[in-house]
Amino acid sequence: MGNSRWTSFRSVFRETDLWVAIDSSHYRKEAERFTMDRILFYRKILEDQIALYPEFRDSLTPVVAPGGVHPLITAMSDAGLAAGTGPMSAVAGAMAEYVCRDLLHEFNAEEVIIENGGDIFMKLAAPATVAVYAGGSPLSEKIALQPGPDDTPLSLCCSSGTVGHSLSFGVADACMIACRDGALADAYATAFCNEVKNKEMVGPVTERALQTTGVLAAVIIKDDRVGMGGTIEIKIVGKK
Repeated sequence: MGNSRWTSFRSVFRETDLWVAIDSSHYRKEAERFTMDRILFYRKILEDQIALYPEFRDSLTPVVAPGGVHPLITAMSDAGLAAGTGPMSAVAGAMAEYVCRDLLHEFNAEEVIIENGGDIFMKLAAPATVAVYAGGSPLSEKIALQPGPDDTPLSLCCSSGTVGHSLSFGVADACMIACRDGALADAYATAFCNEVKNKEMVGPVTERALQTTGVLAAVIIKDDRVGMGGTIEIKIVGKK
């Protein structure tokens, strides 16, 4: 990301840690304050929901959102229902999407990328390369997706059983799922990562992911094994 195409900044509040890139021709300093305001806005919506329904935070299985709630809450609930996971499995992807769409609208930007703890939502005007980090695997950062403008808006969410602090019941070094919907990509990344119990399961789990409605691409890595496919270009990067 270190080039003149984007201007980037970081926006952090408690557990929310966003890395934001906006095409340089539309970046204004006010974008940084605006991003923090949107973080606080969406966090309050989430915190209010949890105060009323603690199971929304604690459940590892789907929770149906009541009527009349904010679309952020509905999106997380619907994603969990589709993936068979708790609604918080979708929080990072949902937050990335909502903040990204707000920035696009507020600043009339052509390109915005939001990265939220390994979960990305993006709108592009030209192709970009996104490498998959897989911890200690020899394939880490060797495989990348290269979405183009027609592939976006797009969410690329990654879950891991070996990297980071998030709860996982699987052992995949990386499970990257691409969807149009941020909450859905995040929940599916969690669900399919949970299914990988050894490297022999990489292929079958990848096949199931690619057959799932809404999934545009998948990259699953465990040790020296990788499963990948979908409608978005995938390329080998770095040293072979």
